Amino acid sequence: MFEEARLSEQFRTLLGHQQQAAQQYAAMVNQTTNSKLKKQVQQIHREKQRDIELTQRLLEIVD
Repeated sequence: MFEEARLSEQFRTLLGHQQQAAQQYAAMVNQTTNSKLKKQVQQIHREKQRDIELTQRLLEIVD
């Protein structure tokens, strides 16, 4: 039980960090005018969104 609670806490912390990063990448996409750079930031944002989904699934498993 203690181990599951600890994992849950760590995943929640990780999820918060990932969500903050995703928000920052979204803002960067909107601020970037260079099309090549914009595509790269959009890709990073999509990957971060995927990380968020996976972390949410891990939380479902642990909780």
